Amino acid sequence: MHLNKISSCLGLAVLLASCNLTDKHSKYDNEENAHISTKIPAPARKNTAKTTASAPILGERISGNAVIRNSPGGDPIVSLEDYIPLRCAPLKKDWYPVSVDFDITPQEYSKPLFRKGRKIKVNGVAAGVLERDIKLPVATNGEKMWATVNGYTEKKNIRGGSIIETALAGYMKQHNGRSITDMQSFIHNFNLEEEKTLKPYILYFNYESGIDDPSPLYRLALVFQGQQLIGVLHSRPLQVDGSSARRLQRGFTVNYLSGIDNSLKEDFAQKFNKFILAVD
Repeated sequence: MHLNKISSCLGLAVLLASCNLTDKHSKYDNEENAHISTKIPAPARKNTAKTTASAPILGERISGNAVIRNSPGGDPIVSLEDYIPLRCAPLKKDWYPVSVDFDITPQEYSKPLFRKGRKIKVNGVAAGVLERDIKLPVATNGEKMWATVNGYTEKKNIRGGSIIETALAGYMKQHNGRSITDMQSFIHNFNLEEEKTLKPYILYFNYESGIDDPSPLYRLALVFQGQQLIGVLHSRPLQVDGSSARRLQRGFTVNYLSGIDNSLKEDFAQKFNKFILAVD
């Protein structure tokens, strides 16, 4: 992500076992984020890790069967099957604001009124059923068309291993190494992008969900200096054992790893604050 207009698997498999990744990833190999826009155009994705058998996790995953409702505890909109991908905004009192896209026909794109009982598919895979008659926003990227359901689901309905903050905390407990090579499995499994704007630092990051803000900024970024991880930048709550947290501009926090020199901490904080304040 050039977040600016000025310039632009083995250990992890244990952590993600609750996602049944080895059994179900192939169903969603065609997941994409073409519908998520940002204020600053993102660069072409780079291959940041060796190819593995596991497909990247793009967004969170449903745990068991779950209902998406029009408000916390409200009326059901759609029932979803196990492991269906969706996007989650930050948790609010044990409820996630969520968004899920499902495939539609050209006829539905022209007249987006959907009836109760309609079975839905996500990237061609059976995903659930609508629980009410509803008119939904639709979109296309020129290759496929989709409708978007926005609503809420309970915290228990989201697989913990698909939540990047939870997964990272577990990964760092299980792995002692902090080099880029040591972190490659995690980088691949969450499809993190590379950012070199803040030289000499390299960031591997993902975006926020886009639910609360249609032009999302960073959600989480691994911050490297040279080949070594020095900290984790994040916009959502995150605990990193042995780290020290520093608040930054625009609601961000960086957790510096133990032993990082104070001058390096200060340099990164200054560069990032200047950078993020320049973003529209």
